[in-house]
Amino acid sequence: MSLPFAPACLPLLLGGLPHRNAAQALEIARRYTGQLLAWPQLPQRSFREQSFVQSMLGFPGLIIDEAQSRVYVDRQRAEHEMNTLGLAYLEDRYGFAALAAEDAAGLDELLRQGESLRGCLALKGQLMGPISLATQITDEHDRPLIYDDMLFDALVQHLELRAEWQQLRLSEWNKTTIICVDEPFLEMVGLPFVPIDWARVRQQIGLVLEDVHGCKALFAGGTCDWPEVFQLSVDMIITNIAENSTALTAAAPALGTFFEREGALGLGVVPADEEAVMQATAARLADQVGAFAAQLGSAGFAADQLLRRCIITSAGTISRLSVAGAERAIQLMNETSMLVRTQYALAE
Repeated sequence: MSLPFAPACLPLLLGGLPHRNAAQALEIARRYTGQLLAWPQLPQRSFREQSFVQSMLGFPGLIIDEAQSRVYVDRQRAEHEMNTLGLAYLEDRYGFAALAAEDAAGLDELLRQGESLRGCLALKGQLMGPISLATQITDEHDRPLIYDDMLFDALVQHLELRAEWQQLRLSEWNKTTIICVDEPFLEMVGLPFVPIDWARVRQQIGLVLEDVHGCKALFAGGTCDWPEVFQLSVDMIITNIAENSTALTAAAPALGTFFEREGALGLGVVPADEEAVMQATAARLADQVGAFAAQLGSAGFAADQLLRRCIITSAGTISRLSVAGAERAIQLMNETSMLVRTQYALAE
């Protein structure tokens, strides 16, 4: 389901913040990105809240070695535990993939404050996508899961239950939800050593989001094959426009088809680098958004109509920044959004 309103360059947090206190992190998120409110992941609070770890929690055979900062799957254990996951998947018991409060403190805090969040336009959840996760997580022999069909397919089932569980928990407080699959390594698809093609990428990401009835979103990192990305069964695609503006313009026909499906485009314009974010200004970032709109204008997109289908966010996760840097970044999302919305009369 696409969003039931035009996002019109509202600000959106990708998810991660460097804060260690969940209440403080959520307060910052509400202050600057409160209309499209994401629950904050807090990887500095706990190793288990690292995005790739958090997304794997509960997977059969998972071994978490916090002392070595290592996560892997013991294949023999996984084989013994796989039936439990498979049965939960077949019976659609999404509670099987629930996250404990101590492993997702930001989500727990958001749900605790749920009654006060009814004024938000949408609530957002997120998880690492199957392609990026399966290339990072290995078995005990350091073999990535993407090379093991049994474990890769099981991972997709696990993530599908996790995505559905998040969407249903968030929908308890707001009927409009956004569930974002983060794929920072999607640019690897098509490389000779990666055993997956775009047809299977579409299948696996589609399965992860299959039972999500809210807005299905994707963060695509790197320089991807954009005509292929725009064919994914998602309602929102988020990317770093500074890195991809030329390629996105070249993919204008595919983008046009995506917009015809009521798709939304996330403009990752706020830097996710400490030095760059401290030097950035909202005025310059708004100019970048305008330049991107003008560039696509040469491909036939009217700037104001294009920007009504967009959101403003960061070029990548800001969870690795200092607390001051991350708070500067999220403030810039808000300020840039307000400038663009005013300049293009999007706020009415």
